[in-house]
Amino acid sequence: MSSSALFQILYQHETLFHLPADMTHAHAPASAEPEPAEKAAVTEAVKPPPAEPRPSLPASPAIARPAPTPPTPAPLDFPGLKHQILILIDEQKQENMLASEALFLDNILKAVGNSTDHADILNFSFLPGQDARKVFSEKKTNFFITFGVPLIKLHLDLLLAPYTPKNIDGIWFLLADPLVVIEENRDLKKKLWQALKQMFEMS
Repeated sequence: MSSSALFQILYQHETLFHLPADMTHAHAPASAEPEPAEKAAVTEAVKPPPAEPRPSLPASPAIARPAPTPPTPAPLDFPGLKHQILILIDEQKQENMLASEALFLDNILKAVGNSTDHADILNFSFLPGQDARKVFSEKKTNFFITFGVPLIKLHLDLLLAPYTPKNIDGIWFLLADPLVVIEENRDLKKKLWQALKQMFEMS
């Protein structure tokens, strides 16, 4: 005999269990969709925090650029030389020598075997370029005679005694007073003649 037949015989007219009326219908599962209020709360909860404002970087200070330095003009060259003898004078009021000074210089040079025709005579105050270092370094002259022009003004750092000729690196140097001073002084004339004679004889 089967189990179902046995239950029918034993409990044919008896109620074994009772289901309440509200349990007779299966309830549909609650929707996973939250209520609008809950949905708003959840949305608010998961909303990412507002981005913090990035600190603004301080504006970089303007760098003052130095004004371009104007190019330094190239120094003017010392005048070109044509002879072995260079004579410098300093006449601030006129470019050429006075006639009396020119005659005196020519006569004293002839007394030692030379003349102004074989010399470059330059007026220091009217030179376009007064730096004679190139003349010295390139040995553009053999005799350097100055009348009243210190060598320091020519950018030559040489220490010489007046009326004492001296050979430096193959060039003879002679310092003397201005021609106008020598012309009026007999002793200075003699000292100049002796110095020129010594310098040309030793060269």
